[in-house]
Amino acid sequence: MTIRTALLTATILALSTGSSTAQTARTGAMMREKLMHAQKILEALTTSNRDLLTAESGALVTIAKSPRWAELKTRELGAYTDNFLKAVAELDAAAKRNDFDAAAAQYTAMTTSCYQCHRRLKDLRVAQK
Repeated sequence: MTIRTALLTATILALSTGSSTAQTARTGAMMREKLMHAQKILEALTTSNRDLLTAESGALVTIAKSPRWAELKTRELGAYTDNFLKAVAELDAAAKRNDFDAAAAQYTAMTTSCYQCHRRLKDLRVAQK
């Protein structure tokens, strides 16, 4: 029984040590910046402003390619960040084609990936308490 308890404890420690579920100052600032660009994209979509849509989707691509974004590529969040990156790339491509319908669909996919990732982070934080 003691060996099983020790193995279980070691496993839990190993899993929790490798996860980074707390937001750092760098990722917090990046998330606020990402939110600002996402809000501007919604503005561009609702006003059919192609220049704003192109600029703001490009800004999200830049954020997604930054070293700060790599901090979010953890085991727990990898699938969510991959979904975000795919949606942002497709949103940017749609903006460059001036395809507002496709851009709106990718905006929805992007915001859904954000929501799912933040929900997962919340669940991980609650589980750690």
